[in-house]
Amino acid sequence: MFRLIISLIITSISYNTSFANDISCPSNNVRVIDADTIKVCDKKIRLNGISAAERGHSSYIYCKELVEVILKKTDSVTCELTGDKTYDRFVGICYINVQDSSVNLQKLIVENHCARDCEYYSDGKYEMYETYKSKKLPLPNYCKKEN
Repeated sequence: MFRLIISLIITSISYNTSFANDISCPSNNVRVIDADTIKVCDKKIRLNGISAAERGHSSYIYCKELVEVILKKTDSVTCELTGDKTYDRFVGICYINVQDSSVNLQKLIVENHCARDCEYYSDGKYEMYETYKSKKLPLPNYCKKEN
């Protein structure tokens, strides 16, 4: 009995630790909340390093639907959680997985005109993917690095 209890404790610790940094789910278990927030295996993930237009903006519905289309074409989604939380969301860098390849979801969203690089959190990682259209999207002050 003692061995069983120890085994269960070790398994529980290993299980919790393995999901501390990464989460992966088949695409049919991923839901789009908006263009920079998705729900992966019942966990809300704020996509790190980008900022998409909020509800009420002219591009909001189009961009939310675009992310839904991107996700429907994938096998699974994997997110590397940063350990940060914002409101009720975990923060992570997410990748779409199709067969044996993996593509950064944030990059796809930015290069499809639906988000801006949030330099304060990305260190400019997505700036090179901004388009003429995406540069017209509003950029919250919290995304700007102080000069």
